[in-house]
This record gives sequence, structure tokens and C-alpha cells, in this order.
Amino acid sequence: MTINKKMKAYSLLLTILILTKSGWTQNSNLNFKYALKVYNLTSFEEHNKSISPNDTSSYRSQYASTSLQILHPTIAFQLRTSNNNFQEIELTTLRLERNVSKTEILNDTTNYARTLNGSKLTTTTISIRYEYILNFNKSKDAKLVPSLGFGINPYYRHNNYSPLISSSFPASEKHFGIRGFLSPRLTYYLTSKLFIDINIPICFFDANFHIENEKNPTISIPEQKNSSFNYTQFPKIFSGRIGVGLKL
Repeated sequence: MTINKKMKAYSLLLTILILTKSGWTQNSNLNFKYALKVYNLTSFEEHNKSISPNDTSSYRSQYASTSLQILHPTIAFQLRTSNNNFQEIELTTLRLERNVSKTEILNDTTNYARTLNGSKLTTTTISIRYEYILNFNKSKDAKLVPSLGFGINPYYRHNNYSPLISSSFPASEKHFGIRGFLSPRLTYYLTSKLFIDINIPICFFDANFHIENEKNPTISIPEQKNSSFNYTQFPKIFSGRIGVGLKL
């Protein structure tokens, strides 16, 4: 075989490889740069907290609570990478609220009212999620694309308690934490602009730092403050998301 024939054969083989690879990795439905998503996040969480009164005590307080959210809208921005995978940033929670409650004793004759108990509770919650989404089906014109997301979720919660009576004391509670998620996904591209994304985030770790502070002048300043670090593998956090995306 002459050199020219060899060069032509190598060129043909290289062309076939390039076209074959393009067929494997080019899905017309993935051919967009940006997308905006609106999710509904349904979640169930169980929280446990332990506090020891001091370092020498053999006793500790154990608190447990559960929460269920059925309707929780979130918004996310998606960016396609050069290899037809995605990066996604979601604003999971942004909340600032105040609740005021009080118990009074009333005298209907004199219109006298005395507050027996009451408080103002201000809650601030911020939670965001970054996720790298690895697409598995990149074949041409496939409308159904399975994928797997690798997510990190930093969060912050702050509860500030202000009593309405002098016999109670102001208190605050802060959480700084981060969670890791694996999210199996199915995305179906309805039209050239719209698609549906269904995924199940699986939390495989939750690490958080918890601080409580009660401004009680009858105890020392170090005793007014309690802090703890908690790390849990596969915590009892179960969630599911369904979203509608718009290609930009």
C-alpha cells in the first residue's frame, strides 16, 4: 500500500471516528446554553438535638422534631457544560418572618388587661444548592434523558426569641450547616423550549454547627451559651422534586 493510500485510509478512519463520537455525544434536545426551572420540593425531615448542661454532667437533653412540606416552590438556574452535562444553582429557601403570640387576662368591667405570657419570634432561613448533573443518554434526538446529580446544600437558620414579659429572657438559636446529595433524575423534553425534570435527592450526609444563647442574668455568661457540632450519615431526610424548565 502506498503512502498516499495509507494517508487516505487513516483520514477516512479518523473521519468515521469523529462522526461516530458526534453521534454518541450530540443530542439536539441538549443543545442549549441556559435554562430556568421552577420546582416543587416535597420533603420530610426528622431533627434530633442533644445538649449537655456542662462538660462534667452525665446527663444530656435530647430534642426531636419532624417536619413535612408538601408544597414548596423553588427556582433554579441551569448552565450546560462543554461535554453536554449541566451545572445548576437553586435557591431552595429564602424566608424572613415574625410571629407574635401572647396570653392576657382581661377585666370586662374596667377594661384592664394584663399580659401573662407572650413572645416575638423572628425566623431567618437561607438555603441554596449547587449541583453538577451528569447526563447518561446523549444520543441524537433522545427526548428522555436519565442523569445523576451530585449536590452540595449549604444552609443557615436563625431563630430570635424576644419575650413580652420581664420574667422571661431573650434567646437565640443558630444553625450553620451543609448537606450532600445524590439525585437520580429523569428529564423529558416536551418541545424545543420546555422540559420536565423529576428527581429524588438522597441526602448522604448532614454536618451542622448549632449555637444557643439565653440572656439569663442569673447565670454566668459562659453558661448562657451552648454549642454543638453534629454530623450524620444518611439522615432521615426524604424528598422529591418535580420541575418545569424553560430553555433561554
